[in-house]
Amino acid sequence: MNSWIVAGLIAGVVVYLVDWVVWSKVFNTAGVAAMGGHMSPEEMKSFMGPALVKSAVLSLVYGVLFAWLYGQFRGALWVQGGGVFAGMEFATVLWLPICLAMIGSSVWYVKVKSLQMATCWAWLIRMNAAGIVVGVLMK
Repeated sequence: MNSWIVAGLIAGVVVYLVDWVVWSKVFNTAGVAAMGGHMSPEEMKSFMGPALVKSAVLSLVYGVLFAWLYGQFRGALWVQGGGVFAGMEFATVLWLPICLAMIGSSVWYVKVKSLQMATCWAWLIRMNAAGIVVGVLMK
């Protein structure tokens, strides 16, 4: 596939679904949930609609930007020729500054350490999902 826009939009949809699974099914622990605030069921219903729309739009924008950046830097990767491993390599290289920022912040912000670590790993999963999709589609 030659269109990085289409690859990015498809990656954005996959990222949105992966993000939904990670935050609703996996990172559902008491430590992470305590950081979200306490809402009544009515407040939660009015909050979730706009939050899901914002998440979807941001995921699509992220997917398109990821595909464009991948297209720009594809020749500089260790894994040549594209594919799953090239996408995952690119995603992991992009993730490293996020990881270091989260670990560095958790030194000072002890009360939100569990949320920061969950965010750190969620970004790794999200980025590798985008990397796999973009790597395969832009081969």
